[in-house]
Amino acid sequence: MDAVSSEERGMGPEVEYEGELECECPNCGNVLLVRHSAWEYPVGALNYSENYVSGGELVEGFKDIDFAFEEEIYSFDETSKIYLPESKKIITNLESGVASLLASLSSSPDLIHKISPREFEELIAHVFSRHGFSVELTKKTRDGGRDIIALKHDLGIPVKYIIECKRYAKTNPVTVEIARALYGVQMQESANKSVIATTSYFTSDAKKFVESQNTTKWHMSLKDYDDVIGWLLQTPNG
Repeated sequence: MDAVSSEERGMGPEVEYEGELECECPNCGNVLLVRHSAWEYPVGALNYSENYVSGGELVEGFKDIDFAFEEEIYSFDETSKIYLPESKKIITNLESGVASLLASLSSSPDLIHKISPREFEELIAHVFSRHGFSVELTKKTRDGGRDIIALKHDLGIPVKYIIECKRYAKTNPVTVEIARALYGVQMQESANKSVIATTSYFTSDAKKFVESQNTTKWHMSLKDYDDVIGWLLQTPNG
């Protein structure tokens, strides 16, 4: 579970944690996603928890999960943060946190598989920000859809990108279902472009979905591990 947000309340911060498990059913081939969210308020007490399931039905497990919060002091404000588990600290400055990660990734790119999904989103947001986009990291919702909204004005013409980030293991590909879902969100929001950025790769069906339609190939881009690492290595560390 990773701490993804916090809101200051009367008895201190209410911290939201999130964790997810994704796999493919060996029988039907469905991609199964179980996402569990929990809120700590006050510090040290479980206030509320909920589950989101796609690709199947949750019959047992995760419904009454027990939580134990470690005795660590977290510091939050309204700006973005990056949590570095190995050093057990929270960097409250997004720029310095991203710079630290970029420096590490430049010498060991495979470290990208060890960061949290939220850290990966922050890295991708940083890339778009450095290329002149105004970026917004979206709050996690039950519906999913997109992690980053990136806006830009060229020649006075507004352009809207929506970006879905998938920090997957090398052997866990992004499937066509994810591409179709994001394309639906793109059409609903009338975004000019959608992007899926992943630390793994895309299935052949996902690629065919994007390449098979004249409209889709202009509207959606698929960026795999090599593309993402190329982005990060070309991005300034500040």
